Amino acid sequence: MLLAGNHRFGGVAERDSADQDCGGKKSGEGHGSISSLFLAHCGKPLNLARLGIIHHLFWIIRHRENDVRSYQIAVIGAGITGLTQALWLQRQGHQISLFERGSERLDHHCSHVGAGMLAPYCELSEAEDEVAHWGAAAFQLWQAVAPTLAQPVHMTCEGTLVVAHHRDRAGMQHLAERVNHAGFGAHLQWLQRDALRELEPELEGRFAEGLYFAPEGEIDPRSLLPALVETLRQNGARLNFMTEVEDLTPGEITVRGVRHAFDWVLDCRGLAAREQMSDLRGVRGEIITLRTREVHLRRPIRMMHPRYPLYIVPRPDHRFVVGATSLESDSLRPATVRSTLELLSAAYALHPAFAEAEVVEMNTQCRPALPDHLPRIVQHDTLLRINGLYRHGYMLSPLLAETVAAFIGEQPRPAATAKLWQSTGPAIERGRA
Repeated sequence: MLLAGNHRFGGVAERDSADQDCGGKKSGEGHGSISSLFLAHCGKPLNLARLGIIHHLFWIIRHRENDVRSYQIAVIGAGITGLTQALWLQRQGHQISLFERGSERLDHHCSHVGAGMLAPYCELSEAEDEVAHWGAAAFQLWQAVAPTLAQPVHMTCEGTLVVAHHRDRAGMQHLAERVNHAGFGAHLQWLQRDALRELEPELEGRFAEGLYFAPEGEIDPRSLLPALVETLRQNGARLNFMTEVEDLTPGEITVRGVRHAFDWVLDCRGLAAREQMSDLRGVRGEIITLRTREVHLRRPIRMMHPRYPLYIVPRPDHRFVVGATSLESDSLRPATVRSTLELLSAAYALHPAFAEAEVVEMNTQCRPALPDHLPRIVQHDTLLRINGLYRHGYMLSPLLAETVAAFIGEQPRPAATAKLWQSTGPAIERGRA
């Protein structure tokens, strides 16, 4: 049996057979490669990637030196939220059992469809100031963690360029005002035509000006999700795909009619948790993937639009992801003619060579959102529900993972994340910053 934890029969806890070695490495093993990376970088000039690796090494060592108690933890849901929660907790020394009702391909998840933009300041066109603060912190966490995963991950940190045609310039001006008002003006650069040409030569002559946010980037979900799964597997997590969790309560889950006990249960199911979070709703996202060798962009481009901002994100293998940040609908029907035309027209308006690009994929998905568009961590005893990441799943998930790992490990958690927490019923007080 693949399930981990305890069985409860008549109030007696029995250890599941899955607590025996299932062929993977024990939790805590597999960090030799990280130590090797640390040694390899000692004595060399440090760049941001090397600093990220060393930061994450000391993060791991800090928790080990503090002798954090090891818990049996069930994580329900293998989207970006569940996978990052599992990784952070595993690296803190806990025993992880991951449960996912779909296949390991994860192509049924909204995380599979996401663009993976890490753009906290661009989000201020619609988001609260806190989102930018949280996103900036999470961006640094991604820079630290991505190089330590078991498989290569495509991640770029070349910033984001925002452009607009003359009739849509008001949207760009509004974004600049929001960024300045929120106190992030130092991260914003107004670029005129010559500076735009230097940054993105192939956009020469198409836009008179633009906004450039240097401390932003993107991460490719198609390389990140399998890398997270493989990292968990290599370090001893028990991965239960194609496994429906029928019920979950503090310290207990039910699978195929059998109850299994854990020290902590984390509900990261997204929209599948609607019955437990009544104010959760779906927000539709539509994405088209194009392939062409005739377009060369160095970074994500956002185009201001009267209905919603559009984005184009370059990917490996001459691919480009074209999408809209959000549509207020929870429908999973295929993309409409109108939205498809708008996305393709935006790509063509940015660069005419997109006219001959291949259409590789057209995807729609719904992301979980709460009324305030902010994520939430709901605690009920030893059950935590992490949900509502809206369109910020990739941007914010590391910070939520660090916050939950600190809470469970009785470490000080970031004071700035206090707004994320909500307790129902008995609350367990842990470390606070």
